[in-house]
Amino acid sequence: MKNILALDLGRGSLGVAISRSGMLVTPLCNIRFPMEEYDLAIDLLKENIQGERVENIVIGYPSYPSGDPCPMSQVVLDFIPMLQKAFPGIKIHKEDERYSTLEASASLHDQGTRTKKQRKTIDRTAACVILERFLRRIGQY
Repeated sequence: MKNILALDLGRGSLGVAISRSGMLVTPLCNIRFPMEEYDLAIDLLKENIQGERVENIVIGYPSYPSGDPCPMSQVVLDFIPMLQKAFPGIKIHKEDERYSTLEASASLHDQGTRTKKQRKTIDRTAACVILERFLRRIGQY
């Protein structure tokens, strides 16, 4: 599997990462949009990935540490049909995103990025974590 886009959806942000080869993961962008305006998030996503030949989209599925759905779980479930409509023919996969932001923050910290400076890159780094998990789960990473 290659040309995989990963998304970390928030209420006002969307972290985006990609794996063109199916083995290497690259952060793409952090998309900011007005709180809960997910139609705009889709439009901005289209602009930001123009020219990419995406074959699969992996979206982080949030839950409580116990694995039970949290309020953001339903937001992601409602966002998936919007993705399917905007990107017909592209397969959508859910991936557990528990602790992905903490893992992303630790990774950025290890690279020397202080917590205050992480805001600009944390979402796309979390999308990288989500994509790496997906690739490991399917045996490609």
